[in-house]
Amino acid sequence: MKYTSILIFIFMLDCSFASQAKSNEGQPMLTEKITTQGLLIGEKKTSDNRVDEIQYVIDTMMQDTASWLDNIVDNSDTNPKKASARGYVQLGWVPRAADLSELDPKFKVQLSLPRWNNKLSIVFDNDDDEEEIKLDYETSSIGQGSDADELNIAMQYVKKINDSLNIKYKAGISREQLFVRSEIKKHWITDKYNIGIVPRLDYFRRDGWAPSIKGIFTVPMNDNIMSLSASWQKFEKERYPRKKIGLYYVNNNSAKKELVTGIQYFRNEHSKEQFLVSIRQRNLLYKKWLFLEFEPFLEFKQENDYRRELGLAIRLITFYGAN
Repeated sequence: MKYTSILIFIFMLDCSFASQAKSNEGQPMLTEKITTQGLLIGEKKTSDNRVDEIQYVIDTMMQDTASWLDNIVDNSDTNPKKASARGYVQLGWVPRAADLSELDPKFKVQLSLPRWNNKLSIVFDNDDDEEEIKLDYETSSIGQGSDADELNIAMQYVKKINDSLNIKYKAGISREQLFVRSEIKKHWITDKYNIGIVPRLDYFRRDGWAPSIKGIFTVPMNDNIMSLSASWQKFEKERYPRKKIGLYYVNNNSAKKELVTGIQYFRNEHSKEQFLVSIRQRNLLYKKWLFLEFEPFLEFKQENDYRRELGLAIRLITFYGAN
């Protein structure tokens, strides 16, 4: 079952590509410009750059999938907003002293469907711990293990009250079971600091209720940022709540490089503690959508009697779709 969700994602791409080829058979290439990132959907690409071609194929197929799903609904609006897709694909390797074989493949697809509803989207991913409950600048692939075999599918509805308040509703499949979610995201922003709070309530068919809350406090320091964030999450069927606290210093003086130094404390559902110290450097490799990350880290786990464990995470990340 390992990497099942990645295979399903590739199958989705293949089906989308086959559907596109069949629908365009015998027809001239479209010239409508839909997406950004320097690549044009529906316009034949002349560059011989292999990296461009791969990103272009992924982007095109995802945009076509969004358009196909959006057109299922018969909307009387003669000029609706175009459907769009955005997301990322990440290939990661996380060698450490005790395990050199750990891989970290991740992906996310978010399809916006304006014919259905301008505030509605469909989300596919294989990352159960979503960004809303993750700490700001947290490294998701280190510490809590990987759920790359689990494919999550959900319908998402976001209601924007104002620039600092959003309400989100979500329903679908996560943790290999049906779930529903309600979430509020509130920010207070000044020139000196940014405070955010994200209370969330989930209900899982098998695991029961799962309330959670995240708090964020960031302070700008010239071009840099100091961030303190914490989260708490309790699943009804788990004895102990999950707790996380992280302190991060973000150096983003360069447009092509970002450096994040952080320390994180984590207590899992078995009440086992872990400390993580890391330095993550993200480098822009190509245009605005291909990045390479290096992250040396030190882990101290209670289950290993807090023995020091050294590791290095390497990730290649490509983004696609309109920003």
